[in-house]
Order: sequence, then C-alpha cells, then structure tokens
Amino acid sequence: MKKVLRIVLTGFIVCVVVVLLFAIVALYLHPPLGEAIKPHIRQAYRSLPLQISCTIPIPPKYGTLVFLRHGIHPSLTPYEYKLKFTKASTTVERSLPSDSRSLIFVDTYWYPANQQEGPWVRLQHQDVEYLVNMKDQKVSRVLRYKGHIFSGDLSGDQEGVAIVESGGRILISVGRRDAYEITGTPVADSPGKYIGRIEGNYYRLRFITPTQSPEQKSQGDPISLVLVESRIPPEIVGGCHGATEIY
Repeated sequence: MKKVLRIVLTGFIVCVVVVLLFAIVALYLHPPLGEAIKPHIRQAYRSLPLQISCTIPIPPKYGTLVFLRHGIHPSLTPYEYKLKFTKASTTVERSLPSDSRSLIFVDTYWYPANQQEGPWVRLQHQDVEYLVNMKDQKVSRVLRYKGHIFSGDLSGDQEGVAIVESGGRILISVGRRDAYEITGTPVADSPGKYIGRIEGNYYRLRFITPTQSPEQKSQGDPISLVLVESRIPPEIVGGCHGATEIY
C-alpha cells in the first residue's frame, strides 16, 4: 500500500513540475500572456482563506503582539485584520475594523505604563488609528475631531462611528458605545516612541524597525478623511439630532 501511495505521489509531483515548466516556457515565449494573467492570479490569491502575520516587538514581560491579516472573499472587503495577544498560556484575538481597503504602512508607537494603566501601543494608518492597551488586552479606536481626541473601545467587526454636537459639547460613539475624551493625556498629546512600521503586499507582512528605515509619518486626520453627513437614529446617539456618521 505504501508503495502504491509513493508511486501516486511521485506521479502527481511529476505532473505538477511538467505543468509549471510548460507555463514558464509559455510565459517566456509570450510575455504579454504573463501580464494578462497576473491580475487573475492576485485575485485568486486574495480569495483564499489565508492568514499572514508579523510580530510587533514589545518588551517580553508583556507577552507577544501579532498583527494578523486574513484573506476573505474578493467581493467583500479585501482583508480583515486582527491583533493577537499571547501571554503565558493565554491567547486573545481582537478585530481591527477599518474603513480603509488595505492597512499598508502602519506606524507603531510605544507608551510606557503609568501608575494606573498601560502600557500601550498605538497603530497609526492614514485612514484609521488604534490604541492597544497591553495590560487589559483591549483595542480602541482613536478619533481626532476639532482639536479634541476621543477613544472608543472596539468589541466586534462592525464599528461605525457617530458624532453629535449639542450645546457646545461633542459626543462621539463607536458602535453603540460612548467614546471617552482623552485630550490632555500622554497617549493623546505625545506621539510616543516610534518602534517601527508594518508593511504589506498581497503575499506577506513584515515589520520594519527604525534601524532598517526611518519613521514615515502617516498624513491626514482619520476622521476628516471619511466624514459623511447623515441622520442617525436617536437611540444610537442618546436622543440627539443632527448627527454625523463616519463610515
């Protein structure tokens, strides 16, 4: 039986090698064919349920922090992103909902712990910004609006943002939960220590340290880039009207 399986496996490998050789020769003899099928190869790759990752370097006593990208169906958002916390025997995954079609070139910053909380890691993309509490293994979305900075806890894949201005006050919610203002705190007012950048393409993710490449700050305000005026049901924003919803 083992001999039969070995023969079958060998035959399969030979067939695959022959097909690949024919494909290479065909592409060499007719380069336009290669350019024509490249988009289809990429689309097929993106539709596979693959997972690739890179590790964000943090002090070992806080465990490990891994940035994950999952390939899902191409008719949906191209990728879904997660953070995986591992400490001792405990592993927790948190989703990173994003308005961006692809989180590429994500700057990362470190904030040491204070007497009450932390430490934190901040992820800065040109379209979205996250704050990661390493102590609680929680992720929040950072929202900058008219000189104020808010943080809203994330708990799922769909986390729409709504803004209400009423009586001189700014109220922001993430999902159906109120965000809290962090203006004036170190994690809001300080850029933090730059520890590197996450880069990615169709096939891999990698973490670029400051010694490999200097900081390239993301430009733009995550909210102002995607602001869309809309009416929000009162139950979502505490009964206030004239709200603004962020997609």
